[in-house]
Amino acid sequence: MIKKNKVLTYLMVAGVLVVWGLIIYKVVLAYSGGTDDTYVPPTAAKEIFNDFAIPKDTGRLLLNYRDPFGLAAKKDTAKPRPAGRLLLKPVTAMPPAFNWDIIRYSGYIKNPGSKKLMAFLHINGKEVTMSEGETVDQVKLVRNLKDSILVQHAGKTRYIRIQSAI
Repeated sequence: MIKKNKVLTYLMVAGVLVVWGLIIYKVVLAYSGGTDDTYVPPTAAKEIFNDFAIPKDTGRLLLNYRDPFGLAAKKDTAKPRPAGRLLLKPVTAMPPAFNWDIIRYSGYIKNPGSKKLMAFLHINGKEVTMSEGETVDQVKLVRNLKDSILVQHAGKTRYIRIQSAI
């Protein structure tokens, strides 16, 4: 059995009555139109609004960053070469650009046994059937995506879209 403390109970009842008394006092004061003299609004001199005044600039620019547009001339830190000697690099022949138009992707079928896609390609006039990873005439089929294929030739890759038979 818990022993009740009567003094503590009376103190708590008194506290509750004080809090409710303050609440009721504020409500009655607000509805009666009376004024509460405890709050005095601060009085400050109002400044005239001047929209055309230019405030003093207090900011400072730190110009220790690189030029974002590259307009400043770069300093040449290389040592000057002697005027009498010209260093020429040997000219290497560029390999001719590969004509990707000789490869046409005309369709695909699904191999029922291995469940792999087989692509129909025209490479330089020859009809070829290839699966992923196969190489024909130095052209490797890297990926078959049904609507396009990824082919590789001489280290360069390109997507080729399916073309109609017309």
